[in-house]
Amino acid sequence: MTTDIAAPDAAPDEASPAGASTEAGVELLYTLSTAPFPVQVSAASGAYRPADMTLVLTRRAARPIECGGITVSVPVGTAATALAAQTTGMTASTDPAGWGATVAATGAVTFTPPGGVAEIDKANGLALSIAKVPVNRTEGRAQLTVAVRWRVPGDPSKNPWSTETVQLPVPKFPPTFSLGELRADPLRVAHGGSVALSWQVANGSFRLRYDKADISVTDRDGYTAHNITQDTLFQLRGTSASGSGEAEAVRSVWVTVDVPDVVVPTLTATRGVVTDRLAARTHTVPAFTATAMEHRPELSMRSFDPRQRRWSEPVRLPFGPAAAPPAIAVRDGKLHLLFRPYGSEQLTWAEYQGRNWRTLSNSPGPAAAAPVALTAAGTSLVCSYQAPSGEQFTRTSSDGASWGAASAMPAPTRGSVSLCWDGTALNAAMWTQNGALPMLGHFRRDAQGEWPVTYGNMFHPSVHSPELVLWKENLTCYYRHLHGEMWTRWRPKAGPPETWNAQKVDDVRASSNVRLAVAGTTLYMLFPDSEGTLHLRSSDGSTWSAAAPVDAYRTLETPALAWYGDRLIAIGRGGACSP
Repeated sequence: MTTDIAAPDAAPDEASPAGASTEAGVELLYTLSTAPFPVQVSAASGAYRPADMTLVLTRRAARPIECGGITVSVPVGTAATALAAQTTGMTASTDPAGWGATVAATGAVTFTPPGGVAEIDKANGLALSIAKVPVNRTEGRAQLTVAVRWRVPGDPSKNPWSTETVQLPVPKFPPTFSLGELRADPLRVAHGGSVALSWQVANGSFRLRYDKADISVTDRDGYTAHNITQDTLFQLRGTSASGSGEAEAVRSVWVTVDVPDVVVPTLTATRGVVTDRLAARTHTVPAFTATAMEHRPELSMRSFDPRQRRWSEPVRLPFGPAAAPPAIAVRDGKLHLLFRPYGSEQLTWAEYQGRNWRTLSNSPGPAAAAPVALTAAGTSLVCSYQAPSGEQFTRTSSDGASWGAASAMPAPTRGSVSLCWDGTALNAAMWTQNGALPMLGHFRRDAQGEWPVTYGNMFHPSVHSPELVLWKENLTCYYRHLHGEMWTRWRPKAGPPETWNAQKVDDVRASSNVRLAVAGTTLYMLFPDSEGTLHLRSSDGSTWSAAAPVDAYRTLETPALAWYGDRLIAIGRGGACSP
């Protein structure tokens, strides 16, 4: 898909330059625009149709990074997945100027910073231009691959180079396809006003989308939308089918409202709220003061279908506010959920069978407002929680309907416990202490129910909570370093306790916990970046996929993650659409 957004002066921050589509990496935002827009293939004979591309890179976090070079790979050939018929005549440049730029016959365009290193931050981005690309004659969908060599400024011995790689789609349309500019009149309306939309299109299928409306407009050149009460993004989507699949292009325009309604899943005010119109779902108008506000997030659930590479919208679960992060695990074809609610010390236990949630009556018992852990252990469920007294306990459910007696276990000094069943025994990872020194500890419950520590590491200033799973017969632990770097430790499940291997995950920087889920031989990793946007990666044991953003909802906590049936389930505290 390729996107064009026209924005008035008062457009929201999300508006992009005309003819641009934006992809989010972990470290950078990548905004690609083309001229012409959309890209059309060359005619069956004659000269190739040229296209120009501009790629703007901007830093996502406040802290800058150093860039050691960028490669943009333009696919060359005659196939539907290729963009350029050849590289003859292609040129490349940068803004600011001074970077070296070379175009290889393979389509690899290399940009080299002056002096070998350049800094990229929020205020000073970088624009890469690739001009006079001879578009081939086959409709389809090409992808540019962008590889950025980067590191954190500072001591090079402590901040090695990493590479961030993203792929940017470039759909190619028939020469006769046309998707003209989407116009709105007026661009600013009074509350409840109307806006007239107009466009020129040809030789494709076209739909107009805004708010919850989705209207077929293939045989129309205009539409009037009424009762606009909030700033609205109108999208005119054009598609063209070919033997290689369907290509989609989008023209968009923002319409703003003088005094708009504000509709958000969660509204946080740090000092106060001042308004003359405040609507609520209660019979009285709510009053907000800084001292009276309380954060009471509810649980929401997302699912990820790996076949379509698509996440569902987060949906609010019917349990009310949660006082602490939840835990989930799969037993006997059912997804189990455990968390500490607001207003009660009794843990809430629920199960999901693919359609509806059902709250189970036999709670494990009273708990503090702290994270819980849950794992499947053979045919049983095992949970770990902190009692109101501060003690840490486990309980086991062998039938999925009731819990056995509480058994004491070591308590973490901070963060939460991560539980993992290795086929014969229960393992736990948590932050603990060796004397006065903080330590990442691995524990294994023995036949007597004791929890001797089998390994401890004191050499990394780490934060948040570790995550422990069994993957490819290895106990595998991931945890977050003080500065956002990710580390992993692993050893064979039957290996000696001292044989843990360690490795830094160079191209991942997280702002909170990493969550893991195993599906066969695939390991999935979920984590938020520096702006709170969740990202998902997967690995088959040899390479990791590029980090892909989940959705636009930002979070301060990483949701619990599990593989259920044929998809990933993520449940956490945060924004969600209405149930």
